[in-house]
Amino acid sequence: MPLTLSLVAAGLTLAAPVRLDRVDVLSEDSGTFLHYEVPMAPAYPAMTGVRFVEQVKVVLSLPVSGLYAGASIASQSLSYEGPLWRSQDGRGLFWTASVHTRLLLPYGAHAGVAWRFGFLRLGVGASASSEASWARPAWTEWKVLPTLALGFGPNVAPGQ
Repeated sequence: MPLTLSLVAAGLTLAAPVRLDRVDVLSEDSGTFLHYEVPMAPAYPAMTGVRFVEQVKVVLSLPVSGLYAGASIASQSLSYEGPLWRSQDGRGLFWTASVHTRLLLPYGAHAGVAWRFGFLRLGVGASASSEASWARPAWTEWKVLPTLALGFGPNVAPGQ
């Protein structure tokens, strides 16, 4: 019987929709692009362009309402958005929290708020990140940076 229940649960999980929520052209994962790369753009425009492409993140809406998975070349994230204020059409202000990974090794977290309006999502918050990697899995040094996120996608708000 437990095997049957677990197979049914697995089937329901696989059948649940996973949809494109948005593409973040400015990702809030570590916040380093705005603080470290953009100021260096006049001196190193090609490297700034590469770093921009690395941080663009595709975000998928998972079967649990408000839960999202995002991936860029530089990092991956698992995040949750809960409503602070929400209109009937789904627009509104949402609190956000996320865990960031590099090749699935956790290296940081983010907390903030996001405003969703139509196809636009604008987020502000703070990101704490370490230099942890698989080659050096140490979480001893941290940096905290303010973040700004800008995303575009078909969904209006979490859970829709």
